Amino acid sequence: MQNTMTIWSKVTRWLHALIALSIITQLLLSQVLAPPDEFIDATDLAKAAMEGHEVIGLIAAGLLVIHWLWLFLQQSDVKLKNLFPLSLVGRQQVMADIKYLLKNKSLPSAENHGGLSGLIHGIGILVASGVAFTGVGLYIVMDFTEEGFESFFFEAIAEVHELFGNLMWFYLVAHVFAAVWHEYSGDHIIGRMFKLFK
Repeated sequence: MQNTMTIWSKVTRWLHALIALSIITQLLLSQVLAPPDEFIDATDLAKAAMEGHEVIGLIAAGLLVIHWLWLFLQQSDVKLKNLFPLSLVGRQQVMADIKYLLKNKSLPSAENHGGLSGLIHGIGILVASGVAFTGVGLYIVMDFTEEGFESFFFEAIAEVHELFGNLMWFYLVAHVFAAVWHEYSGDHIIGRMFKLFK
């Protein structure tokens, strides 16, 4: 196991922390917010949650755009090939990690940023992007079209947004479980990922 304090760059750690915070906040707000068709008669809490959901959703989408741009920069420590292992070598690394997991009943190291760990993070970025960008679509249709939330496009986008939201809940729970498992196994990635000022 790597002895350095961090295995990710400061930019990656900050993006991870801010995106995680915004997504967790969004998921919690989604449990109490007033949907647009019930907004007028909703409680003050539900209205505030909806307004907060809109603002934080736009921030989350902006952070994800920055994250995608970061992936394409040469100095980024997180590469697309690690998050989306489509090459033969990438697929072989994922399969090797799965075999390791099944044989040893422990998670393979996450320090190389690729393999199963990279693929799981890639899936997370896709799901987070799906929920954020469909949310932006809802915001645009609701606030900048004549029909607003009564539009056919709003309903269609809302269904996809809800699907991605449910996937995000599942991903969040699984991701936290895997991080705790890493921690329990002695691979102290939580402290290293959230060490934001070094």
